[in-house]
This record gives sequence, structure tokens and C-alpha cells, in this order.
Amino acid sequence: MNLFSTPPNVVSVMLAAGGSTRFNGTKLATTLSADNNAQSLIQQSYAILSKATTELDLSPPVLVLGGHKDLLSPLLANDIEILTNQNWQSGLASSVAMAASYAQSQQVDALLLTLADQVAISHSDYLSLYGLFCQFGKTTAAYYQQSPGVPAIFLASDFEALQQLEGDSGAKKILTRHLEQQQLTVLPLAQAAIDIDTQTDLKQWLVNKE
Repeated sequence: MNLFSTPPNVVSVMLAAGGSTRFNGTKLATTLSADNNAQSLIQQSYAILSKATTELDLSPPVLVLGGHKDLLSPLLANDIEILTNQNWQSGLASSVAMAASYAQSQQVDALLLTLADQVAISHSDYLSLYGLFCQFGKTTAAYYQQSPGVPAIFLASDFEALQQLEGDSGAKKILTRHLEQQQLTVLPLAQAAIDIDTQTDLKQWLVNKE
């Protein structure tokens, strides 16, 4: 059963504006293998999301860049739409707000929000998230480490609240409130907890992949 009479209009935004302060380098420009043809982290993450949006017949994902825009932009195809967060140093919330503002300006039904450094998420994970969203018609989020988080699909009714977030608190506060009010659909997704914040995280991820 699908609660939408027609396929919902969903825009996808990947957040990649952080300063990588704990990584001691530009983590999203780091390649994920020793292969000379290996993609950078941001290229791989975007390609996975883009594959999902193509299969779902959604518009191509948009990227929010900030702290390392000058280094990351040359790694990306020229046709990728980029939103520049000049206030990236104020914290993650500024990027979330920018994504919500963009979605609102597009007059869409919902916003799929994800992070570029969640390296373990597959395109099928995005398909599953979208499928649940269409089935139940509620804001839908990954569930890991005993709480909801991104990737998540937010209904348009969430856009104003997302734009009011401040500091380094992402959208978890809104998702948790929805969960408490039984207004959230969740997809168990343990791999969403895997992100790259430090060089050690990257080394551990590469070891586990082998």
C-alpha cells in the first residue's frame, strides 16, 4: 500500500560543509583505497545517493559545501547543483537549515537529508527508506545506536522546524520528538552509525572492508 496517490516529489540534499577539524585534513577528498582510480569519499557517497535517486526517478541530489569547497568542487561533476554554506563554522544546523530552505523553495513534498561521511550506506538503503516513506506517509528516519537519525526523509511540514535549528545539533531533536509522538517511521540501519571523523576511523573502515 502507498499512501501517496502519485509519487511524492522528494528532493535529496547531501551535507558536506564541515571543516574536518578532527581529521587533520580534508576527509571528503580522501580516497577510500590505494587504487589510483579510486573515488574520493565525497564522490563515492554522492554516486551512491545519485544511483538511488535515478532509480526512484527523483531529481539529482544537491550538495551543501562549506569548509573545503575550493578543494571539493573540482572533484565533482560540473552539473551537480551546489549550495554554499558561508556559515558552516556555526555548526551542522546551518547546513540542515540551508537544505530545508532549499527544499521549501522547490515546493516539494519532502526532503531526503543525508551526510557525505556516512560511508557504509548503500543505494539499497536509500531505496528502503524511500519505500517506507511512501508506504506510511510519515517523516522516515534511519534508526541506529538506539535513536533515530539521518539519512531521513522529512515531510514539508518539518521544513520550518529544521530551519530553526542552531549550533551543532542536527535534525535528531526533531526526529526524536516525532518518535515520542508516534509520528515517525523508522528503518533499522546499523551501518548509518559508521562515519569518518578521524584518520583512525578511516583506517578502521578500510581494514573492515577488506
